[in-house]
Amino acid sequence: MRTLWIAVAALAATTVGSAQQDAKAFLKQVQQKYRNAKTWDMKVDMTLEVKLGANSMKQQISSTFAMQRPNRIAAKLNSGGNVQEIYSDGKTAYLYNPNAKEYLKMPVPADVGSSTSQLLGVVGLLLNFLDQDLDKVGQDAQFQMRGTQNVSGRQVQVVEIRQKRNNGSTVTRLFVGVQDRLVYRVEYTETQRMQGGQGANQQPVERTTSASATLQYLSFDRPIPASRFRFTPPKGAREVQPPQMGQSAPSPQSPGRGR
Repeated sequence: MRTLWIAVAALAATTVGSAQQDAKAFLKQVQQKYRNAKTWDMKVDMTLEVKLGANSMKQQISSTFAMQRPNRIAAKLNSGGNVQEIYSDGKTAYLYNPNAKEYLKMPVPADVGSSTSQLLGVVGLLLNFLDQDLDKVGQDAQFQMRGTQNVSGRQVQVVEIRQKRNNGSTVTRLFVGVQDRLVYRVEYTETQRMQGGQGANQQPVERTTSASATLQYLSFDRPIPASRFRFTPPKGAREVQPPQMGQSAPSPQSPGRGR
């Protein structure tokens, strides 16, 4: 009997390992699809919610994002009327706040990967994913296929990635077109246990950050006019300088991050 249980356990472990490899292989196809593309042009509607104990905050963010490899970007994020625009024409990069009519010049990114992801909300999350080597994400990451669903009339394969982190965990779900291997929806949840306050009797508090986004492709791997990536400061707009070490950042300020 003991031998039978050992065999069953070994078979279960093999099955789990095989399922993980299937999910990784599928995601590698998705990564390659985007890496081979020279351009994307999309609209993104995102809901961001942060819960800390009994307190919560919810934010709706709509954005447009166009990119041309290696480093041309045109992005606009709008959260409740708070707008941020990001441009890179390959020579100069700008962060512009139309509300304050202020802009900041930035170094041109080497590429549109992780170097710009922190500014781009859920699109940045997707860029981070595309930059990753899935074979080196760590043994604590679990990949699993979660069946198919329908998103905006399109059949998608749901792939889930679970990963443990210090005092917490993350769950990412990618909803990928079965036929075209494009991501049409992203769901991300990060849970972290934080110190509740000072004193020995304070209980830890759980912080949960959740983001869900729907992606609509205006074009994929098709030419985008160079003028789309240029930024000409509007009349009356003022250039601001980047903050020095230890100083708070000047506006423009981000309307929120989907991370």
